[in-house]
Amino acid sequence: MKKIQNIIGSLIKMLFFLLMIGSQPAIAQIVHTDSIEIHKVWKDKNGENKLTVNVNALCNPDKPPFDGHKTKLRALLKNKNFAQEIIFDDKNYQMEMILFREKDIWLTEYKGNKAVFIPFFYCGNADNDVKVSFIIFYNRKKYLYHIKFYCNEEGKCNLNEPNINLKLKGLPKEVRDEFAKKLKAFTKASQFGA
Repeated sequence: MKKIQNIIGSLIKMLFFLLMIGSQPAIAQIVHTDSIEIHKVWKDKNGENKLTVNVNALCNPDKPPFDGHKTKLRALLKNKNFAQEIIFDDKNYQMEMILFREKDIWLTEYKGNKAVFIPFFYCGNADNDVKVSFIIFYNRKKYLYHIKFYCNEEGKCNLNEPNINLKLKGLPKEVRDEFAKKLKAFTKASQFGA
């Protein structure tokens, strides 16, 4: 009789345990193998600056398809006095998987402060219309711009923004003027990862 009570007690405990586990919501985490995290450090009159850029589910132009996974870019700039972050998490991710390359990042100094320009491209660009996005950190401010280009069948590209200075009006003049000039120098589809 005691054996039966022990068996029933064990079964009740097991059943209770299974009910507890079964009542918990299931959470799945998807790990994307095509992800990247880069780090850059530089000094300017603000001291040491640390940049971290993380792109989850970035696309690879050598391996189609270019859509399907949720893609997200996070850029974080830290200094002992401040921290700034931009997260680009597009709702239309199926057509906008991010193509990001560390080598495309550049720094420019203005009056002792360095501005960092972080361009990223898209594998889902359709036809001749090409969109390029830029995150800019400068002087404790952050900016995100989406710039349109038109590339013909021969791979020659032109800026497709009627008034680029108006679009960039939030940038300080010294940064805006040089950035607009740099945008006009994007003339080949290969610069966009195409």
